[in-house]
Amino acid sequence: MTRARETAEIISRYIPGVEKVSCDLLREGAPIQPVPPISHWKPEAVYHEDGARIEAAFRRYIHRAEAKQEKDSYEIIVCHANVIRYIVCRALQFPPEGWLRMCLNNGSITWLTIRPNGRVSLRTLGDSGFMPPDKLTRS
Repeated sequence: MTRARETAEIISRYIPGVEKVSCDLLREGAPIQPVPPISHWKPEAVYHEDGARIEAAFRRYIHRAEAKQEKDSYEIIVCHANVIRYIVCRALQFPPEGWLRMCLNNGSITWLTIRPNGRVSLRTLGDSGFMPPDKLTRS
């Protein structure tokens, strides 16, 4: 999670006073075997180990606000693309096996909105328009 930590440090310079928390559940991994299978992509990770951890991250961080909350709240989660893609699939109630069908640039922004009634919308997925084209990369 070195790159994610470095990115969080950079972001925190522009949003002072926000608590930073490192969470091992958000480490990169292979959340679930993709469908359709990708023959050229064979993760070193074991799906059942990474998948359980990444699912736990989803359950910890992606939920509606408590009923007593009166104002909007925002959480910035800095992690790797596999985790983001899986979380997006789960949050939108899409088949999570489709996570590898999406492509995200490194450092891109994905924004999910979770309303008090539990309705979820994807405001943006993998937005990297703020970066110069020569700086765009993906893994």
